[in-house]
Amino acid sequence: MNNGFIIAGTNSGSGKTTVTIGLMRLLSRQGYRVAPFKTGPDYIDPAFHSVATATASHNIDTYLLGEETARYLFAKYGHASDVAVVEGVMGMFDGIGEEGGGSTAELARVLGLPVILVVSCQALYQSVAAIVNGFARFDERVRVAGVILNHVYSDEQFAFLQHYIEKQCGVACLGYLPPDGGIGLESRHLGLIQAGEVEALVDKTDRIADLMAQHIDIPRLLEITRTGEQPFSVNKPAGFDIPLQGLKLGVAYDKAFSFYYRANLDLLEENGAELHYFSPLADTVLPAGINALYLGGGYPEVFARELSENRTMLQSIRVASESGMPVYGECGGLMYLTEGISPVEGEFYPMCGVFGCRTEMTARLQHFGYCRVGWGDAQTLAHEFHHSQLTPTSETLNYHFSFEIEKPENHRHWQGGLSCKNVLAGYPHIHFYSDAGFFSKLAVWWMGK
Repeated sequence: MNNGFIIAGTNSGSGKTTVTIGLMRLLSRQGYRVAPFKTGPDYIDPAFHSVATATASHNIDTYLLGEETARYLFAKYGHASDVAVVEGVMGMFDGIGEEGGGSTAELARVLGLPVILVVSCQALYQSVAAIVNGFARFDERVRVAGVILNHVYSDEQFAFLQHYIEKQCGVACLGYLPPDGGIGLESRHLGLIQAGEVEALVDKTDRIADLMAQHIDIPRLLEITRTGEQPFSVNKPAGFDIPLQGLKLGVAYDKAFSFYYRANLDLLEENGAELHYFSPLADTVLPAGINALYLGGGYPEVFARELSENRTMLQSIRVASESGMPVYGECGGLMYLTEGISPVEGEFYPMCGVFGCRTEMTARLQHFGYCRVGWGDAQTLAHEFHHSQLTPTSETLNYHFSFEIEKPENHRHWQGGLSCKNVLAGYPHIHFYSDAGFFSKLAVWWMGK
């Protein structure tokens, strides 16, 4: 890897995702091997990265993973590239507590990468320099090497701002994006909509890349973001070598279920598991020969009608669970395993019916952010974000709660992780590299031991 940098924003909505996928696409078109990464736990932005680069994007979250594991994953997935491009999260310094745990700035410090700051100039002029100066001087452990301006109307406006920012702040002003409604990305309640749903996304990323080629100084960008050899180890952290030979794991993957950390799936395969992908939307039955199931997160509520109408798949999963097959679900997978999903407004859509409860969609977020999950003697950090809650359909529950969940900031507790026979499902999204003990327990459970 010759170059690496983190694209940070002054705030959510500054345009960092647009800048990120535009740069990734442009660099890929120019022949560079781009390694895409995302700061934090978000599943959606990496899907855009993968479209822009034709390469799997990976989440690196210093809060969930710790510093050494963050460095390991960056080295593992970035060492063979020419350029590593990391998209930040929220505003550059926004994170947990006074130290900003999990923030873009913390990751830049941990990886030793320079920051390219995206600043919106909407309704601002000289004040932009004050913003840049504040971000560049706030934490001397983090180097803001350059800035890209968003919402700049002309070359003349940019020329003034470039001169003014470089004079006042000593930060390279690399270019700008003009206001253009044709390159915006729509939003949904969990963030940006999924890459697979964006109409002609490749064309859109190419259009952003074309604008980048006109208005961004790529040679100067590469000049100020040279990294040299990264000193990080590519040896897997201790405790994650779990023998999984013989595990034939069915993995739900389609438009309704796509929230998986790629590193999780890689880890399973590296340890000997066979992954058999299937579509709860399109396939009629589970893959032949599998002996366990992994139902990841996604948007089952958006595709509730189609999922509900695929009755043979619902029956296939219900029969498998009743026969004792180990089934693990996260968030959307949990919702799919309930008796059905009720939108905020609309009819009830029956689902697998493994758990005696129904999923009620809500207008407001129920749980959002980092949490600590205890499963017996195993604990891990995780992340929740969902607009739904579970309502029992009988006074006698056919499940019990296996997870003790705690909010780190305020120590608020609640129960989760529904268990019924060999079925376990909860709202928390788990990055397997967060804790070797938790991953080991899940792996052994999947193996039926």
